[in-house]
Amino acid sequence: MFVNGLRKAAAALVGTALATGIALAGSAGTAVASSGGGCGGTATEQACVSAGNGQVTATATSNFGNGNCNEEVILWDYTAGGKALDTTFPCHSGPYSFTWTLTDPTAGHDYKAEVRFYWPGGSGYDYQLSPDLFY
Repeated sequence: MFVNGLRKAAAALVGTALATGIALAGSAGTAVASSGGGCGGTATEQACVSAGNGQVTATATSNFGNGNCNEEVILWDYTAGGKALDTTFPCHSGPYSFTWTLTDPTAGHDYKAEVRFYWPGGSGYDYQLSPDLFY
């Protein structure tokens, strides 16, 4: 009788340890689910936003006959009300893609990529926007 009682106690202890271990393993990391994102624009001017590996990525693509412009890539954080990333550089001739990654995005925020093209002699700029990405 004592042996059966000891076996039951040991089995209960092992079962509790396993259940606790599984529960701890299940809460060891929190993955952030994102929705939305994607690309917006034309065949020659496009802005994209995506999420993966704990990061939010803004990508700008262009395909111009000449690179006689300046390009600004912005990753907007609409939730915080400002720019998360912003950079400007000369445009390129032919197909070109530029990717910039936000390594510390905030969960629950709304991100959107924008690409602006400033042409010489013009006033203002052409721009394209990606769809919203809810991180």
